[in-house]
Amino acid sequence: MTITTDPEKSDFLSYPTVGSSSPWRWAVPLFSALALAVLLLRGDNVALFYFMNRIMSYAGDGLWTHLSLLGDGKLVILFVLPFLGRRPDVVWQFLLATLLAGLFVYGMKELFSTLRPPAALLAGSFHLIGPDLQNNAFPSGHTTAFFVIAGLVCLQRINAWLKFLVLLLAILVGFSRIASGVHWPLDVLGAATGGWIVAILAVWLAQYMQIGLDIWVQRAFALILPAFSVWAVWTLWQNYDNVYPGTDLMKVLLLVTCLALSVPGQMRLFNLTGKAIDPS
Repeated sequence: MTITTDPEKSDFLSYPTVGSSSPWRWAVPLFSALALAVLLLRGDNVALFYFMNRIMSYAGDGLWTHLSLLGDGKLVILFVLPFLGRRPDVVWQFLLATLLAGLFVYGMKELFSTLRPPAALLAGSFHLIGPDLQNNAFPSGHTTAFFVIAGLVCLQRINAWLKFLVLLLAILVGFSRIASGVHWPLDVLGAATGGWIVAILAVWLAQYMQIGLDIWVQRAFALILPAFSVWAVWTLWQNYDNVYPGTDLMKVLLLVTCLALSVPGQMRLFNLTGKAIDPS
């Protein structure tokens, strides 16, 4: 037995994701891949880093630290909580994308092992926020994580303005890694390309591997994911204060908000609302 979304929206859910020819599917990875290729050919990676890092430093460390936090691999799990019991397809897509993104990021980092700006540039020649990370620059894990989120959102048939908002946020998360002085523009462009392709692959796989739509599997997700989210925020609070200083309030607000938004869907998922779950 699988769980479906609200049957009253069945006309919308007949085609829950955009078509294969939609610009929302291919525009972002094509643009970012093209920009990456141009940057490589021109050899302007370091010069562009210096320019962007210097300009963005005027916005203040607090802004970029909070934006970087949004892309942390431990925190992004929070963003799937509101979909529990509402959009089981999105939950399943997200979990598949998480596995694929991990393979992409760690595989690429091991393959290229490129130095980060603190290891390649003179100390004091650029603005650095947080620890001076040295190795495994390509691709940016934070940027990959949030572009996966943005890709999954933009591949759904939802309001275009919401898509633009999430895409803008993903771009800003990518910029935050350059503003923090720990990633090159090439790292961010590679992550944007890879993250979006991961989202496309996850949506495609979810259509053929539907075991994740089983109601008992979804209930297992609903038990595990909130607990993991609490652990993730606690870990960030206890061990990463030097990485994301001054972000404790944001961590708590995100956790509480996402947990609260998940309650109605979880009540429906566990059949606590008095309404029968639609089997298919």
